[in-house]
Amino acid sequence: MLFSKKALFSALAIITAGQATADSLDVTLEQIQSQFIVPKYSQFSQSAEALATSTQALCSAPSEQTLLDAKQAFINNVEDWQQLQWLNFGPVTYFMRYYAYEYWPDKKGVTQRQLRSLSADPQTMQAPKFWTSASIAVRGMTAIESLLYHGDFNVVARPSDCEVLQAVSQHHASTTQDVLNQWQQSKATDWIFPEEGATASAEHLVLEQMVQQWLEHMSVVKDAKLEVPIGYKERANLKLAEFYRSEQSLEAIKTNLKSYRTLYHVGSPSLYDAAKAQQPELAQSLENALADNLKIAMQLPSDYFTGSYTQEQRVEMAKPLVSAISNSQQTLTNLVTSMGFQIGFNSRDGD
Repeated sequence: MLFSKKALFSALAIITAGQATADSLDVTLEQIQSQFIVPKYSQFSQSAEALATSTQALCSAPSEQTLLDAKQAFINNVEDWQQLQWLNFGPVTYFMRYYAYEYWPDKKGVTQRQLRSLSADPQTMQAPKFWTSASIAVRGMTAIESLLYHGDFNVVARPSDCEVLQAVSQHHASTTQDVLNQWQQSKATDWIFPEEGATASAEHLVLEQMVQQWLEHMSVVKDAKLEVPIGYKERANLKLAEFYRSEQSLEAIKTNLKSYRTLYHVGSPSLYDAAKAQQPELAQSLENALADNLKIAMQLPSDYFTGSYTQEQRVEMAKPLVSAISNSQQTLTNLVTSMGFQIGFNSRDGD
């Protein structure tokens, strides 16, 4: 009988601890939404509106100064986007918004072809339902970057180019405001649809999907943003670097890596707090790995993607960061699986 009581008390302790962890993670999810997702989308929306305002000023009074102002507004908006780019979940998944924000990599120059067509007849963009059927290639920041930086376009000298720029920028700002509004008016669990027979809570499933998104985005940073353009494994093509025309490729990576650390520590309890309670060694290992990622990225030269380095030089400089990101991916995978999250196949992992 004594053994049975001990076993019962042990089982109850495990159940109670598990429930406490589940409850704390529910709070963590609420705070990820209220303290990270909503504020970051608010910031992104504000800079998108500032970008639309600056392009309107550019088209009203074309000059080198108003062009510089518009370019700076664009760079500010890109930086805000990079803080959120890891999360392809929730309202941004509707109407292809996520992929419209950034049509990249555009290996076949689809964006330029479609923009040239629009510039030849900008009035087509005034049609009531134009944006509901418009290609994702011309609905967001990739198109805006092309209009501001690509040699095929001259928004200072050609009013039709500027008219397209203004229309795309305004649509981009409107889309971002819509996404923000939907996040403000909903709960994260409103955007998850459990399979029939699922036993996990909606909160658990949302966090599980967010972690999956985080892991997959690490692959995007390591593979698509770094390895592919510099020719880490194959032929180099620096034009495949993200936002290479505006020279934001390296800054985008740095901002991504900063956002990971912010995500890990947002809220009380944070993901880090919850992990520390269950798997203290792994939790600290991930903390160290995320810090290492950023530290190593900061050591790359500012002209890493634009300077006159050889492919071999770029690859050699990238090796520590590639290794560090791979390590943080594996550490995060080990940590979250030990916490009871089921991580599926990483479709973005190029390894």
